[in-house]
Amino acid sequence: MKALELKIFVFSVFFFLIFVNLFENFIYLNFYNQVIIFSIPLIWPGLAHGSLDILTAKRLNLIKSKKTFFFFITIYVCIPISFFFFWLKFPDVFFVLFLVLSGLHFGISDRESKLSTQKKLEVLLRALIIIFLPIKFYIYEIKEIFMFFFVSDNLISLLFHLSEFFLYLTIFIFLFFLINFVFKKISVNLFIEFTLLLFCFIYFKPLVSFFIYFCFLHSIKHLLHEKYKLNLSFKKLFIKTLPMTILSCLFIIFLMFTITQIDILNLNHIIVALSSLTISHIFLINFLKND
Repeated sequence: MKALELKIFVFSVFFFLIFVNLFENFIYLNFYNQVIIFSIPLIWPGLAHGSLDILTAKRLNLIKSKKTFFFFITIYVCIPISFFFFWLKFPDVFFVLFLVLSGLHFGISDRESKLSTQKKLEVLLRALIIIFLPIKFYIYEIKEIFMFFFVSDNLISLLFHLSEFFLYLTIFIFLFFLINFVFKKISVNLFIEFTLLLFCFIYFKPLVSFFIYFCFLHSIKHLLHEKYKLNLSFKKLFIKTLPMTILSCLFIIFLMFTITQIDILNLNHIIVALSSLTISHIFLINFLKND
């Protein structure tokens, strides 16, 4: 295994395998404990992996001058604000849209395959593992999580029924890559990554599995990709992520403070707002990052 992000992911999966077995009652007692345990990696590299979007936009020639910079920032800010208000008005529709966009984002951003058919199937496989395996194997925990997104019981039931079909589709695509691995048409690294993703999202409960994946594979991959494309050292990469990461943290603190002061807001609104904030990053990476 040569890829640094894969080594980090392998280490994190085995570390939390031991950690969860030792402290299972504490970790799975509530969602708050799980967030606290992952609080540092959620900030860096989690939040930080989206903090290079302005540099990425410049690299992709979307920002060429002060005028295009302000235009980019305006669009970048307006998209999540609009998404947030439409989500509150049509929660089921925009939650499904959020899942689809997120699944595509994880698949496209983490994709390693080079051949056309393999690319499409890899994007689909990654999305299915991350979104539908938790729904299939941890429906009660998923119901608790989805409640924070204003999702109706009817939509949760529909997603649960669909998860049976998507489980078989996941197995089918994984077997396709297993055959390709046997015939040496995909790398050992890629097959190990798929296997670990399956294990992670089946063995660990939803929030823990997602945090492990999001912090120690997805975010690391993106940061290392941009490090290479922007020709940065590890030190410069870290420094470049700090301004937007700190601003994001301050914004979250502001939102949390706001909930305690304004009765019309609650934790659900904060979670939907934070989820909506990712939409601009998703659009940038999904549809503009072709390298």
